[in-house]
Amino acid sequence: MHENSMLSDSCLGTSSMLGISLDEAAFNSAAAVYFQEGLMHWLVDKVPDQSLLNTARWKYIVPQLYRKYPNDNMQLNLTLTSPPIISIKPEGAGGTITTDMTVNVLDAGESVPVACITVVISVSGVVKISGNNLAGEARLQDFTLNLKWSKVGNFHMFLIQETMWVFLNTVFMPIINSHLRKGFPLPIVHGFTLQNAYILNSSSKMVVCSDVIFRNSTVAAHFPL
Repeated sequence: MHENSMLSDSCLGTSSMLGISLDEAAFNSAAAVYFQEGLMHWLVDKVPDQSLLNTARWKYIVPQLYRKYPNDNMQLNLTLTSPPIISIKPEGAGGTITTDMTVNVLDAGESVPVACITVVISVSGVVKISGNNLAGEARLQDFTLNLKWSKVGNFHMFLIQETMWVFLNTVFMPIINSHLRKGFPLPIVHGFTLQNAYILNSSSKMVVCSDVIFRNSTVAAHFPL
């Protein structure tokens, strides 16, 4: 991440007062910190179609699951196995997320892990300025599934592709976007606020171009850097 009192080359030719250059390495470093702090783990027990979290729904797709645990409720334990990989391109941001989804059956008050599926998710993203924060929103582009282990027989991945697409769009992506919308603070001098900010993307880098105002002033006067 680089802040320069001189305008970034990408902001030259504009009237912007400030240019902040952000390399994709900075985003990947931030993602690695969140990963190392154990902040990329979620337990899902509520979904829009709650029948998905009952073994009866999977009676014909995973017969052994239903025979062993008839009409039991389930939970999904989502844990990223590595930090997300973020890329910046002229057309926008993108990323790859790898997560293990462990299926837990709630049997007689006990949570029993019965299977684990590795899901590799490709997303595209829109990066926005929110106040003095850099925020964003991700969209699902594609995913792959691989059965890591199972105690209830084989899972035919092609049979659960459609269900997984719905789950990722209605449950997983909203979880990710709830964090992305909060964003993270840009390196702005205390007391100043970005105004008329916009983002320029290039290969592996984005630049925030903006004017600034002193937010504590009774008059929204512009201050040169």
